[in-house]
Amino acid sequence: MEQARTALEERVLELAAAYRRHNRPLTPARLAAGIGYRWREAPLAGRDGLLEPRSRTILVAAEQSPARQRFTLAHEVMHHLIEQDGELLSELHEAYEGRALEAALERLCNLGAAEMLLPRQELRRALAQAGPNPRLVWELAGRHGVSEAAAAVGLATALGPRAQVAVWGGRPLRLYFAFGAAAPTRGLVLSTNHPLAAVASTGLPLREAMELPGGGAGRAWVRPWRGRVYVVALEVTAGAG
Repeated sequence: MEQARTALEERVLELAAAYRRHNRPLTPARLAAGIGYRWREAPLAGRDGLLEPRSRTILVAAEQSPARQRFTLAHEVMHHLIEQDGELLSELHEAYEGRALEAALERLCNLGAAEMLLPRQELRRALAQAGPNPRLVWELAGRHGVSEAAAAVGLATALGPRAQVAVWGGRPLRLYFAFGAAAPTRGLVLSTNHPLAAVASTGLPLREAMELPGGGAGRAWVRPWRGRVYVVALEVTAGAG
């Protein structure tokens, strides 16, 4: 299964990289036009984006920030590209079924969207200079004009299958998004006695092995910034969190 997953990810990364080369600069309009669509904002009742094949329109949640809208557009474009690639779609159905298929498809679309907007070579260069530092999430997002979610997806992928990148915020502290190994579900509320809650309350960074919220454990590097808590965890193993 791991071999099949790696092969699918590489195919999706290649597909996304080719789309970026052929359609750059990837403005929102060019992102949609590359597959013959247009895009517009709409109230989507909790959804980030939606493809409307009949009208050839990509709908994007109006309440999202411009950077987040761009990532959503790239995600929906990846849905279209994967669905139009018969060989890739067949391999995906051979490897997964049911809810696992839905989850795998969403993960691959996130992976492809991140590659479109933040190429792997940029991530590798940043990691070579700073190491797996959580500050790369906000720094790469700002430097390349992408959402923090796009930066987190890219970092989690570049760090390997046993890495997790997550961002928490709000009061009480809840999960904004997480990608990678043993990633918990968005919206999870953090226990007040968890080490991440201490980072939020004290404003002090942390580096230690810990149980991760939602399940799993790993070596975590945690940094607070502007009311959020950023986490990069390595060597993540499954387990109760």
